[in-house]
Amino acid sequence: QLTKPRNEVLQGELSEEMFAARLKDVMDGTADPIYRDPDKFFDNTYPTAGLKTLLREVLGRLTGQMPANNPIIRLETSFGGGKTHNLIALYHAVLGQTALQRLHAFLGNDWPLPQPGQIDVAGVVGSDLDPTIGIVHAEDNIKTFTLWGELAYQLGGRAGYALAQESDQNRVAPGTGLFEQLIGSRPTLIMIDEIARHLRAAVAMPTANDKSNLAEQTVAFLMSLMEYVASQKQVVLVLTMAGEADAFSKETADLREALRISARQERVLTPTGENEISAIVVHRLFQQVNREGAKPVISRYGDYYQEMEEQGAHIHDRALRADYLNEFAASYPFHPELIRTLNLKVATIPNFQRTRGALRLLAAVVRQLWQMQPADTWLIHPHHIDLSYQPIIEDLTSRLDRPKFKQVCEADVVSPQLGIPAHAAEADAPLVASGKPPYARRLGTAIFLHSLTQGIASGVELPELLLAMLTPAASGGDDSAVVQRALERLYARAWFLEYDGYKYRFKTEPSLNKIIDDEVGSVNTTRAKQEIDARVRAIWRTGYLKPVYAPATPADVDDDAGKPKLAIIHYDALKIDAAATEPPDMVRKIAEYAGVTESFRNYQNNVLFLVADSDQVDQMVAETRRYLAIERITGSSERMREFNDDHQKKLREMKQTAELNVRIAITKAYRYLFYPTNDALKSHAFLRRETVPPQGQGDTNIDQTNVVVRVLHSLQKIRASDDDPLSGAYVKAKAWDKNQVEMSSEELRRAFARKVGLPILLDVNQLQRSIENGVKTRVWVYYDTRDDWAYDHESPPTFWEISDHTRLYAPAEAERLKLRIKGKWQSPQPPSDGDENGSIPEEDDEPPAELLEEILGDGRPARIEGSGPPQQAFQQIWDQCEEHDAVALRSLRLSFNGLTKSHADSLAAVGLAIPQMGKADFGIMLKLTIQFDPPPGEQFILDFQGKWNRYKRFKQITDAFAREDVHSLHIDFSLIADFGRDVPRNDMQLKTVQDVLTQMGMGPIRVTAVPVYNE
Repeated sequence: QLTKPRNEVLQGELSEEMFAARLKDVMDGTADPIYRDPDKFFDNTYPTAGLKTLLREVLGRLTGQMPANNPIIRLETSFGGGKTHNLIALYHAVLGQTALQRLHAFLGNDWPLPQPGQIDVAGVVGSDLDPTIGIVHAEDNIKTFTLWGELAYQLGGRAGYALAQESDQNRVAPGTGLFEQLIGSRPTLIMIDEIARHLRAAVAMPTANDKSNLAEQTVAFLMSLMEYVASQKQVVLVLTMAGEADAFSKETADLREALRISARQERVLTPTGENEISAIVVHRLFQQVNREGAKPVISRYGDYYQEMEEQGAHIHDRALRADYLNEFAASYPFHPELIRTLNLKVATIPNFQRTRGALRLLAAVVRQLWQMQPADTWLIHPHHIDLSYQPIIEDLTSRLDRPKFKQVCEADVVSPQLGIPAHAAEADAPLVASGKPPYARRLGTAIFLHSLTQGIASGVELPELLLAMLTPAASGGDDSAVVQRALERLYARAWFLEYDGYKYRFKTEPSLNKIIDDEVGSVNTTRAKQEIDARVRAIWRTGYLKPVYAPATPADVDDDAGKPKLAIIHYDALKIDAAATEPPDMVRKIAEYAGVTESFRNYQNNVLFLVADSDQVDQMVAETRRYLAIERITGSSERMREFNDDHQKKLREMKQTAELNVRIAITKAYRYLFYPTNDALKSHAFLRRETVPPQGQGDTNIDQTNVVVRVLHSLQKIRASDDDPLSGAYVKAKAWDKNQVEMSSEELRRAFARKVGLPILLDVNQLQRSIENGVKTRVWVYYDTRDDWAYDHESPPTFWEISDHTRLYAPAEAERLKLRIKGKWQSPQPPSDGDENGSIPEEDDEPPAELLEEILGDGRPARIEGSGPPQQAFQQIWDQCEEHDAVALRSLRLSFNGLTKSHADSLAAVGLAIPQMGKADFGIMLKLTIQFDPPPGEQFILDFQGKWNRYKRFKQITDAFAREDVHSLHIDFSLIADFGRDVPRNDMQLKTVQDVLTQMGMGPIRVTAVPVYNE
């Protein structure tokens, strides 16, 4: 340890009386030994510049060594600023009973000192004077009522008082002749302490003739006394006056004005300089301070502040001044900001009494620190003032006439009640859990000290706050960013903490947070849960998935192959913790069974589950109650009128933030997703749990189902429109049963909703592309039962329809059934002039495979594709024609599908474009599903396959419906243009088709063309 506190500090023996020095008690011999004993007194007294000057001025004139010194000395400072302490020092010095070596420490070895009895002394304290009862001197049976009566008795005893008795009893001031008789030529010191306090009472006391009052007579007497003192060579008058901010400032000002005549003979001294308070406090509280050993500590603080500045911390520029380390040296072991705060802020409160108050407060702080011995305490900072210690908080509140600040401290900084933490403790909880200091409490303590004063000085700016709090611990020092986040958390929770954009301060009136917290108490849990239930429906809306809200039984979740169901289990019905990885019974039952009779669920791969986290539900309810409380306030015009404009604006902002917090809390609560997979155990209903990642929890998407979709996509559990299609071989292996030889395309689609080993399809085009891949790779043959045509890997392209009318056959089964293969099949013909077999190919049929291969040759595609915006898609067609030497196009197929408003616009645009495309036979296939309102509201479903002439008769209706503001829609559109001829690549009609689609503002499309090659 580099310091050693005085024993009386460590033992708690510094009583209130030891801090409140009284001149009269010292002169009467009844004061505490620390003031009564000259040696002890000077041992505990720091030699300030003001005290040294006072001793030299007074002793020099009284001893006759320096007769030119001022005869009148006025000490001015606030209460507790050292005035009385200096008078006591002067009293001991002039009596000549102080050890020479102690006075020489103040005056120097060659300074002449008075001998015992050489100088007469009189001292009067304004608060002791009583114009009604008087001061009783029992030994002589005398009462004195006035300043002059008391001085006369002290200087001359019974005989001296007899000279002033009539003037004393009549309350009429005597002239200078009284002192000529009392003093004569003897060296005399007269001390008058805090006379302004006496003047306040004296103004109510009339003189015997009722023509004046005692206050006026006292001022008149002082003027006569000063006149007399100024005329004598070895008489000195020392009087004290309080500061302008003290309790008797008016009387002091009036007295100062009345005594201006003496200004030429008086000298005004300040007992304690602003830069000496640190040294006084350290000297009084510590027996030993190792200044040399403290240098590395001070140097480390300097380096640390420089590091903070380089890191961009908002630290006060005072920390970087060259002389700031000198302040550290003077105040060690106290941080200079602690002394500065007490001196410039708290000391401005009259009842604190400046240096005296600082000593009283810091003595308790030092004692506690030495008892507790907290680690990494290099200096005593403002936050080391323990506001949980009742003597300290009482000293800073009730004693300073700030009783309301006690409830402020208990609510926001430190609570005296076990189990009811202050808001700073709540803000500190995550920090303390991670092994960091309680920064919010430290910040709150520092802000509290800055808030006790009133007016514009109240509060503290962030740079000054950081300067007072940051410490260079052994681990590298406090991180200013972490500290500032702690301040933000404290501000968000505190009831009485205010920030005006400039300063932080505690107010005795509750902040908006307190008003809101009070309002929260009137929002019951039932109302909050009703709000949560409504918001769950708004957050998870029908999109790629169909939410099922609060299902309780298997019958609540439909068993079909429609949109995948997202079962959002009500948090009151079921909630789980992080350790519960297996699906709860309720979830497992809904996953395995369906309907009222609870038969086995067919489409188990079509149901997902969201379950709430038990650790997040209470927070979700709390955030919702807070939002509803703010909404109540902002929704009432009458209540809003109670707030100023800034608070009204802040409340509206808080409502927006609270509403966002509700959404985040709900999505954080519903963080456990159960999805079907064959990797899970059968006993778990083939369900595996996945935690929604953090980036999904606070996602502000309008439809939170998108977050679930992203999670499933990352798990490869879903297939979206832009994913690569599954191969036909994979689909057959997963979806077909063993030895199965045929299946309808609709049954295949339903298999994806049934078999947990398959991904969930969000776009039917994925399945169409898989069917196409299966045809191309000879996995199956596609067959349309309506026109009795089958398609294999060599057939011309077609539209791969998903319906009960189209089927997939294993190639061997198709051959066994002798299905008509498009492009290969030839109808029987009677013998004719045809080929040697007597058969003539039908004009409308594609050439047989052998002929097609001969026409195309190796490596030339029978179909070419392009995708993207029309201009881009057609350019891809032209590039492929160029690459493969195609000379013409036989047909075009344009298709698009999607769920957005832009797809509805494309549907309307293509209807306007068709009449401008020139002569062709146009066929249209359209599947349109519109959900006007949330289920089970109105909906419109259209499944059309036919010619343009029929479609155009109702297209205006479908266009209008699709472009309405609807809940959801799905469009799957294809246009097949058969030109009835081979259209050359440079034909104007093809250019027209491309330009019309581009000009109509069509979105992305897929263009499929059948090319024609030169033989």
